[in-house]
Amino acid sequence: MGKDDLRINVVGDVDEASSFLGLVRAEADEEIGRLVIELQRLLYRLMGDVAMPKEDNVVGEEDLKFLDDALEEWRDRTEMPKEFVIPGESSPGALLDVARTVTRRAERSLVAAGYAAEHPYAVRVVNRLSDLLFVLARNADGGETLSKG
Repeated sequence: MGKDDLRINVVGDVDEASSFLGLVRAEADEEIGRLVIELQRLLYRLMGDVAMPKEDNVVGEEDLKFLDDALEEWRDRTEMPKEFVIPGESSPGALLDVARTVTRRAERSLVAAGYAAEHPYAVRVVNRLSDLLFVLARNADGGETLSKG
C-alpha cells in the first residue's frame, strides 16, 4: 500500500483519535481511564482491519454492542444539554471533544476510502464511538454550560 492510498489516511486519522484519547486517559479518573483504554484498543483493532484488507475483519458486532452499552450507561448518568454546546467548559471535556471531532474525521475518511462497503461495522463503530465521546465530554463538564450557543 502506497503512502497516497486512502487507507493510509484512514489509519492516520484513527491513530490521531487514539492519541487524543491517550491525552484524555492521562487526565482522567480511574473509571474513565479504564473505558478509554478499551476504546483505544478498539481503534487499534480497527487500524489493523484497514491496513490488512485481505484479512478477515476483527472489529464487529461485539464491538458495536460494547459501545452501545457504554453509551446507554453514560447517557443515564449524564445531564445532556438542550442547547448547542461550545467545547471548553472543562479540560477533560475539551480533550474528549477534540477526540470526538478527530473520530468524526476518521469516520469520513473511512467512507471516502470505500471501506464502509467492505466492512459493515467499521463506520457504525466509529460513529457510535463519537457519540459516546460527546456524552463523556458532557459528563466531564459536569453540567456546566457557561458557553451555551
